Amino acid sequence: MKERTVKTLIHQLESKDVSIKELVDYYLKRMRLFNPKLNAIAEINPDLDKIVDNLELSNKKSMLHGIPIVIKDNIHTKDQMHTTANSYALKDFYAPYEATIVKNIRNAGMVLLGKANLSEFAYFMSFDDMPSGYGSLHGQVKNPYNEIIDPLGSSTGSAVAVAADMIPISIGTETNGSLMAPAYKNSITSIKPSLGFVSRYGIIPISQFQDTAGPMGKTVEDCAMLLDVISGYDPKDPSTEICNQYKPNFYEATKKPIKGKKIALLNYIYKDFKYSDEELKIMQDAKNLFTSLGATVIDIDFELDDLKNDKTLIHEFKHDINYYFETLGEDAPFKSLKELIEFNDLYKERCLKYGQSIFIASEKTNGNLHDSDYKKLKNEQLQLASKLENTLKNFDLDGAFSTIRNSYAPIFGTPTVTVPAKALNDLTPLSLVFFGKKYDDESIITIAHHYEMHTNYRIPPKLEG
Repeated sequence: MKERTVKTLIHQLESKDVSIKELVDYYLKRMRLFNPKLNAIAEINPDLDKIVDNLELSNKKSMLHGIPIVIKDNIHTKDQMHTTANSYALKDFYAPYEATIVKNIRNAGMVLLGKANLSEFAYFMSFDDMPSGYGSLHGQVKNPYNEIIDPLGSSTGSAVAVAADMIPISIGTETNGSLMAPAYKNSITSIKPSLGFVSRYGIIPISQFQDTAGPMGKTVEDCAMLLDVISGYDPKDPSTEICNQYKPNFYEATKKPIKGKKIALLNYIYKDFKYSDEELKIMQDAKNLFTSLGATVIDIDFELDDLKNDKTLIHEFKHDINYYFETLGEDAPFKSLKELIEFNDLYKERCLKYGQSIFIASEKTNGNLHDSDYKKLKNEQLQLASKLENTLKNFDLDGAFSTIRNSYAPIFGTPTVTVPAKALNDLTPLSLVFFGKKYDDESIITIAHHYEMHTNYRIPPKLEG
């Protein structure tokens, strides 16, 4: 079963070559072998035996019935597992309600094996050199290819668990880069969907204007299958009303031809930035591949802007985290961001190895989303962030790609797909990041799938155990 894709596991379950219990036992064994070193898994589900027994006896609920999964530990489960955001401050917190996406994966018959570690509070706690993948509760997550390589975050454990084959697929979250970056550094695939396709209800927030969950896996196909499961309208998240207008089928998009697609190679222009020779070759090879498959590829010079996302995020975080604590009622571990800061100060030796400068900066804002100064700054930022979307529309493009991610997509709410662009046998991971138009996730899923299918660069890490 080693290094099998979700698609392969589905066939093995259907043909009864393997049982759900055997699958679960395999991944639990991998976790016991490799998690002590990698620290990707925060908690294993105590209810596993009961879940597996029920699924073995029940009718198939979906294509992903019986497939094991882990979720980032900022996502609520109403069970015996904690929801901690890898923070000592939340070490005893049990969520009083379940995240909508967790209900979706349970309804699909997936096996929720456990929760994955993350950068504390989704890497929105301190400006002061806090490493990606670090949290005061469970410590540092390590890159499975080489611990020298920064694993990035904040969905660090979700990425590392997939890369190390401790799980076939996982869910991470992103505000600005937290799906793209760890997928890139751990040589796996991720899809960040358009904002509104996936409910955020039951996810510890940073910003309602940028937060989304998304799948992380070994292939675009696997991620697309999971995205079909977790997406859809949720009355508890108004942003998902867009799902009443757009009804994408993400997995079906992997079956569509790339012929006729119009794609841009993005030549970034920013101060003295230059692509490396290796990056230039990767992008030229991708251009040649797409052209050979019947797509049109044009080169576009794209001047990058300083989007200064933190200035709006600190304002939004205060509003959204305080509202989140309110929704927890009597179960809330804190009543406000101010109380959380005070707790960290009280246990600063454990909690504040890298400080909490973002929390403090956020608390200093008024947190009022109707504040005129904030709204002016937000509108200016969105105007700048719309640049990539407008470029795609003006050139009538189905997508664009680069070896380097950017902040336009996270801020403007447009989709990205990240796919390994080399065999990671050195210390320099490289991926292609595909950028799409808002609500046209299917086009870049098609493009990214064809790239992956014809290159198949990913190799597993060499793990000892």
